[in-house]
Amino acid sequence: MFHLKDGHILKTAVPNKEEPMPSTVVEMLSGILRLFPNMMMITLFVVGMATGKIPWILIALGGFVVALATISFQYVASKIGGDRTIPGFDVVEACSLIPPMKGDDYVYTPSLWVALTTFFLTYILVNATNIYTAKGNSRDVMAIQQRKGIGMISIFSVVILFLFLMIARYFTNCEQIAGMIFGALIGGGIAYGWWQLLSACGADVYPDIHGVMIGLGPASLRIDKPVICMKK
Repeated sequence: MFHLKDGHILKTAVPNKEEPMPSTVVEMLSGILRLFPNMMMITLFVVGMATGKIPWILIALGGFVVALATISFQYVASKIGGDRTIPGFDVVEACSLIPPMKGDDYVYTPSLWVALTTFFLTYILVNATNIYTAKGNSRDVMAIQQRKGIGMISIFSVVILFLFLMIARYFTNCEQIAGMIFGALIGGGIAYGWWQLLSACGADVYPDIHGVMIGLGPASLRIDKPVICMKK
């Protein structure tokens, strides 16, 4: 590009226009967002089976429980009445976690995506809180500080990720506020109950997805509540 200044011809650079993000990248990111719960469930189960991590397998099974419970609530909600679905194959294909079939409608109350996402992140949050607040002997100062650090980092990470995912999901127009709240209550409630159940049946072993508590050894932990599922 050229322009005239004081009788001289000067050459200036042409500013580059910002190019839009390639559609393939956008589609990839939207696909990761849409399938986040599925990826969590499959990854935890497959990697858990491959590496022998029992807590990972158990939390993946908890995801199946959440899916069944949410679908059951969706069925009940459909019988109660009211418009809780969005028709159209394209909507189902863009929003649903379940492979679409011709003639299906997308059910958003309660939201299966929100229920599963809330389940996994709430479970990790509950476990991280337990790691941070667990009591130990004073001689294990270094182990306690490491445990608290892992717990604190995990708590902040989960909260930030949860907010990011929920806000991004809402702006996809796949969700309604009522469906998100109902789904979050289902996922969060089952997550807390699932963690408590696994903790009762194998305290500091089965529920610990972080793998921190078992590494401290029995001598550094103090159990001050009854365990109902462990063998005597």
